[in-house]
Amino acid sequence: MADENPIELLRPGQILADSAVTDYIKAMGIAIAEAQMQLDINSLRQVGEYAEPRPGLGGKSLLQLGLSPPFYHYQHADLSVSMQIVMKIAEQSAFGIGAKLDLGFEQGGPVAAASAREAQVTVKSLPASVTVDGKKTDSAGTDVEAAAEQLATALRSPAGPFERAFTSTERKPVTAALEPGNAKNPILTPNAVAFIKPAESSAGVIRIEQTPPAGSAGDTFKLATGKETTVAPEANRTLYARKVVQQLNALGGFKARLVNDAGGTSKGPDAPGALGIALFDTDKAVLKKEALSELEITAKAIKDGNLTVNVVGYGDTRASNDYNTKLGQRRANAVAEQLKAYGVVPAKIASVTSGGEDRWKDTPQDTDNLQFRRAEVVLAGSSDLIIVVEDDGTQLQATPTPDKTGGGSGNGFIFAKKFSALPVDGTAVKLGVSATSVAIKKDAVNDSGNVFAEGSPEAFAFNLARDINSTTATHKVRATRSGGVVLLANADDAVVIDLVTLSANNITLEAAGGASLTKPLAGIAAGPTASKDKPKVTAAVGITVDYRKSRQFEQSVNGNSAISARLVAVPAPVEFLDELKQYLGQIPQPRAPQ
Repeated sequence: MADENPIELLRPGQILADSAVTDYIKAMGIAIAEAQMQLDINSLRQVGEYAEPRPGLGGKSLLQLGLSPPFYHYQHADLSVSMQIVMKIAEQSAFGIGAKLDLGFEQGGPVAAASAREAQVTVKSLPASVTVDGKKTDSAGTDVEAAAEQLATALRSPAGPFERAFTSTERKPVTAALEPGNAKNPILTPNAVAFIKPAESSAGVIRIEQTPPAGSAGDTFKLATGKETTVAPEANRTLYARKVVQQLNALGGFKARLVNDAGGTSKGPDAPGALGIALFDTDKAVLKKEALSELEITAKAIKDGNLTVNVVGYGDTRASNDYNTKLGQRRANAVAEQLKAYGVVPAKIASVTSGGEDRWKDTPQDTDNLQFRRAEVVLAGSSDLIIVVEDDGTQLQATPTPDKTGGGSGNGFIFAKKFSALPVDGTAVKLGVSATSVAIKKDAVNDSGNVFAEGSPEAFAFNLARDINSTTATHKVRATRSGGVVLLANADDAVVIDLVTLSANNITLEAAGGASLTKPLAGIAAGPTASKDKPKVTAAVGITVDYRKSRQFEQSVNGNSAISARLVAVPAPVEFLDELKQYLGQIPQPRAPQ
């Protein structure tokens, strides 16, 4: 049965009457009356204090001394109520319920420092593509890792809509073996095949403890006959070490480098003195392929030099110190385990600890500073700077100077060794459960900017990686080359692209081919990787309802009210005071002290 008086048919006067404006005014008036009553009660409660005889006043009360309790009274009060009533009626041919949700983000700190929404794309095979707001980006590269990194670059601001886009790979052990089994070059380690320079070579490690005293000639470094230079003091140890590297390289025949020195740039892995360094993606403790390649070399130096090292992990400054300490420990653990996988005896890793974020507290902050997310391999018990010297056509003499290989303090060589020629004697790598053989080839390479001499470690690695990827369907393994190292991964190992945006704009994200959208773009609360200034999120919900005869009705009431009142103090009534004084006069008064 239809309503006898549907609301959409009411006249404005009827709606106003139903809005109960009189009730609002009545409630405000009663509030004034209740306030007046409470003021009167408060004044009456003070009477007892004014009537109390006080020994310090000769036994008289405040009332007898002419004081009286004040009474307060609302002299006048103005009440005002204003209302605005809006009624909308619309005809519609369909029946349904609709809703709209709007989210707003209010950032408490630097905008780039807190996560708002995240998505995740997983790349498992090639070809793969990602489409953002109708714009399609096809992956490039010969392997899944390179393709995923290229997609991340395209999605990352300013090219794409995401402030953060970083990749990570969870690798499972690859089944692999060398042919013949006793081959010495290349070296097969878990998930990697590393080719060593086949010709005779030499290498040394120079320790720099301090810059020589001001005014002295400095240190004289002799690497071989006719290869000698004296390096004068500098303002500090780091500048001196860089000067040593510069003058050794100027001799010719050698390559010298201050380990992990980026010259002070904010983005580089600037860690002079570290034997090895691994950089990590945000909130990750998974080793990147560049880190695997560097740790391979670091492990060899530890083994050849019989060195003892410490591993220290760090986090950046965008989460709590407690969280970064735990994250730094996970990163240090990952590096230590990889060193062991490369043949470092566990006893040679003295400690595996976390440095949290303390190291960067006084460093000018970059909201996304890559060098803070790291783990370092350093000599145990030493903070010295390390210079690595390798031959580049000239061999190191048996004992280069200054010679500190037998111990003692001061700048000089703490390690020097000549390596015999180690020709590549491996003929193939057997991969997967099928033990499919992929031949090892020494052919020279000239391919799209990759130019490597025949028989060089880079040529061996390039040819092997190419042939592994061309036969992946058979053995289910894929490869990535980094220098003379071939990194192995199972074909079903996925590379994950994590995407983060602070924008509240609609972003349409799709993936196709070997890429899939494994986590759609959605709102998230600020977590451990977000800034200490968490974003505030507000939600506004609007609902429209279609009802009865396909009509939409919407009514809203907006208004405000105000009370202005003047409060004045008035003396107590004269009759009231007279009665009090008469009563007090009948009470015996205490005698004043003599």
